[in-house]
Amino acid sequence: MRALSYEDVYQVLLLQAADEGRGPALFGDCLDRARMVPLPFLVGESFPDVYLEFPLLGEPYLDVTLLYSEVQPGTRVDSPLAGDHGAMFDWFAQASKAQSGMSFGFELDTGNPQMPEAAVHFQPREAMSFVRPFFDALGEPERGMLYERQAARMPEGWSLAFCGMFRRRENAPLRVCGYMDKAQQNACASSGKCLDQAFRCVGFTAYTSSMLEQVQRLLALAPGGVDFQFDVYPDGSLGDVFAIDAQFQIKQPHVVNEMFESGAPGRVMHQLEEWGIADGRWRQGIQATFARALPIELPQGGMGRYALTVMPQWVKVRWTKGVLQPSKLYLCAQGTVLD
Repeated sequence: MRALSYEDVYQVLLLQAADEGRGPALFGDCLDRARMVPLPFLVGESFPDVYLEFPLLGEPYLDVTLLYSEVQPGTRVDSPLAGDHGAMFDWFAQASKAQSGMSFGFELDTGNPQMPEAAVHFQPREAMSFVRPFFDALGEPERGMLYERQAARMPEGWSLAFCGMFRRRENAPLRVCGYMDKAQQNACASSGKCLDQAFRCVGFTAYTSSMLEQVQRLLALAPGGVDFQFDVYPDGSLGDVFAIDAQFQIKQPHVVNEMFESGAPGRVMHQLEEWGIADGRWRQGIQATFARALPIELPQGGMGRYALTVMPQWVKVRWTKGVLQPSKLYLCAQGTVLD
């Protein structure tokens, strides 16, 4: 068997997800776009982390997010969907050498036949001093100041860690996200007052008492940690959307089925079905789990062996004006060089 390129690897992962009749339920009519459109984005020194985002109710489609942890100066994406990105890549190539743990990338809406320009993601984690320079390189300096101001407003245990945005969309919000620490997660799971106080501190007002109860329930059920999301508009006000990603915390592919049959991840999914924000298609998403080692051609030359995996990572639960919206399942596709 010939060695695989990164493009081949991506195709293997997508086809595995669609195998055994799962394609229509998970991809709808966008499988071909999902397979081909992201290929020019497979750049960098290593295979990027690829996140496959499936809605769990309504018409199926797929959003694809690709995140890079290291790139070389001069790296470019040969796609108009990447927009003006050269300065961003060159800045990150240097910044990532000085600060580990950061990543950046793109989200592609492959469910849309018109294929809008990709959204941009940046994950500085605790490296706040890198936020303003990133947005300067992106050509959106005011968004960097917006992120910094919102970070200063966050209560204890709700620290910002990453963000996403659409460039050049008039009045488009900056989506700010962070990881809730375990003490705060436990406190808010047991007290609606804790959540109410946190929302007031942040400046978020679009919630109801029933939403507080639902958030509490999800925080209590979540198998691992959670991250949260708010929309911040150019004037600094928060939008009416709040979301939580409940992490599954499953480390090995061979235990996935067991965890969703009898473990905490399964209890989360059954709760979403009970709330009416997921149907049974999540079970097909779980069956897309895949793990295999394959030979690959490395971009820097030579041959390597890659451990390829597709694993369920988290489920997103979202509220708009205090009302639950259809949930989404996220699978993470990764390629790791074997020694």
